[in-house]
Amino acid sequence: MNSSNRNTAQMRILSLKEGRALLALYETMVDTARTRDWDRLVEIERQAAALRDAAVDRPFSSAGEDDVEELTALLTRIQRLDREIRSLVEPAREQARQQLAVEVKGRAVREAYGDLEPPGN
Repeated sequence: MNSSNRNTAQMRILSLKEGRALLALYETMVDTARTRDWDRLVEIERQAAALRDAAVDRPFSSAGEDDVEELTALLTRIQRLDREIRSLVEPAREQARQQLAVEVKGRAVREAYGDLEPPGN
């Protein structure tokens, strides 16, 4: 689509207000991930998902060239923040996986061999 058609193109798009709100949520998510508050991070991510879903469910709307440019900048920033969030979350997720694997293995050993305390204790 050439630029002369872009300003009248019909597309599903976040409004500027929604884009700014989504950016604020992602900025909060980065701060939250830095403090390792995973429960709060999940809550904020749910809010962001609801905002994204609402935009997708809305009928097509026209966007002016200025709006598209600002939204593009907002979404580029959101993508960068998302990558940062993932880089903070992934090590914690891997650590949780490893801890879970140890717990599962320990449970399997206990189930297979019972309590390993010596008799008479």
